[in-house]
Amino acid sequence: MKKISILLTVISFLAWASPATGQSSYGSLCQFYNIDKTVKAKLEYGEDAFYQVNSLTAFWPVVLNGKECPKLHETLCHWLTGKEGIKNMDRAIEQVLYADNDDVPFGENGPYIIVDSLTEEIPYSRSLNSIELKRLDNRFAVFHLFANLYYAGAAHGMYLNNYITYDTQLDKIVTLEDVLIDPELIRPHIMNSINLKYEYTEEDLFMPEDNMLPIPSQFYFEDGFLHLVYQVYEIASFAQGDIDVPIFYPNDEKSPEYLTPYGKEVMEASCGNEIY
Repeated sequence: MKKISILLTVISFLAWASPATGQSSYGSLCQFYNIDKTVKAKLEYGEDAFYQVNSLTAFWPVVLNGKECPKLHETLCHWLTGKEGIKNMDRAIEQVLYADNDDVPFGENGPYIIVDSLTEEIPYSRSLNSIELKRLDNRFAVFHLFANLYYAGAAHGMYLNNYITYDTQLDKIVTLEDVLIDPELIRPHIMNSINLKYEYTEEDLFMPEDNMLPIPSQFYFEDGFLHLVYQVYEIASFAQGDIDVPIFYPNDEKSPEYLTPYGKEVMEASCGNEIY
C-alpha cells in the first residue's frame, strides 16, 4: 500500500496546481485533487453565539485508469451533501465547508461570519468529512468515506463509515445486487463471522425477532473477503462502534455459490496487486 500512496500523492500534487475548479489536462493515467481544508465560522447571537468548524480531507479522483469518472463524481457529491441536484465537485465542496450542520450558509447575508480562530469560552459544532482511496487496480477503485457530525452541547457526536467500489471500465458504482446471487445465502453466516472477529454473541447485539441479522447497505472487498459494514447503533451500542465484518463462508464444495460472475471478478481483483 505504501507504493500506491507515494505515487498517487505525487500525482495529486501535480494535479493540484489550481483550485478545485481547475481542469485536469496532464495526460496521466490517474489524476487526483488533494483537498485538505478547514473553515471556522461564528454565529453572531450574543450569549447564544457558537462556532461551526468544518473540515474536509479528500483524495478526489479526476481521471482513473485513463478515463473520466462522472458516475463516481455524482455519487461522491451526493454523499458529501445529501442533495440530488449537486453533481459538481466545486459546489459539493462549497456546501460542505461553508454551511453549518443544518445547511445554514455562511457569508455576508447569513447569520455566520467566517473567523480565523476560536475562543475557548464559546462552544462549537463540528463537521468532519474525508474521502480516502483504499485500493486501485486496473479496473476497480475502492473509496472509504468518513463523516463525523457534532452539535454544540451534545454528549457526543455521530459518525458514519461508508464505502464505494467503482468500476472504472464501466463507469459504474458496484452494488450488493451486482455481486451477490442471493443475499439470503450469506445471512446465516453473518453472526458466525462477527463472533470470529469480535467474539460477540447474540446477547451482545441488537438482534431482530427472527434472530437473523440484516444485511447492511455498506460493503467492500478486501483480500478476497466480502466485508459487511454496520453503522453505529445499527446492530450494536455506540460504545461498540461500527462493525466491519469479513464474511467467513464455508469452504465446502456442497455449499452453494454466493457470488455472481461479476462478483467473482470484484473479489479476485481484491486479491491481486495494485497497479500503482
